[in-house]
Amino acid sequence: MVITKQPLISILVPCYNVEKYLEQCLDSIVNQTLKDIEIICINDGSTDSTLDIIKSYAKSDKRIVIIDKQNEGYGKSMNRGLDAATGKYIGIVESDDWVDSNMFQELTDIAEKHNVDVVKSNFYRFTKDSEEINILPEHLSLNDLNKKIIPRKNTGIFFTQPSIWSAIYKREFLNNN
Repeated sequence: MVITKQPLISILVPCYNVEKYLEQCLDSIVNQTLKDIEIICINDGSTDSTLDIIKSYAKSDKRIVIIDKQNEGYGKSMNRGLDAATGKYIGIVESDDWVDSNMFQELTDIAEKHNVDVVKSNFYRFTKDSEEINILPEHLSLNDLNKKIIPRKNTGIFFTQPSIWSAIYKREFLNNN
């Protein structure tokens, strides 16, 4: 019998025809400072070399799980990834994005320290027309950063830029809600 340890975080990577961006995305995930991760790549029927790129990475990194399916759309892809995830936490990296090398370490450290269901981070936005980094404005007070927020008491959280990919979530919380 083989006993496998639950990874701390499962990172979902929904993929559809992203050959142009996928290597940068996967490099940023496999090189995370947090090594206790599971990387679930969900190929949604890509017709370019997306699946080949994923397979190439999976050959050299056993943490990568591939779900290859016909094109059914983003929602079904994410649900398939959630069903396959075994980590205590869930993170999402869109396949045309990349993340800082310490992102998941910092987010899980906060989640573990405060025993919270969601830890949200800020993010940068790059535009096609410029090499400039555009930092999206925050709708929370700087006094709220690095603090536990209870949405019923601090409704400002509902006015932040919606970005499911800039957070981690307790898997149990997602499954129950």
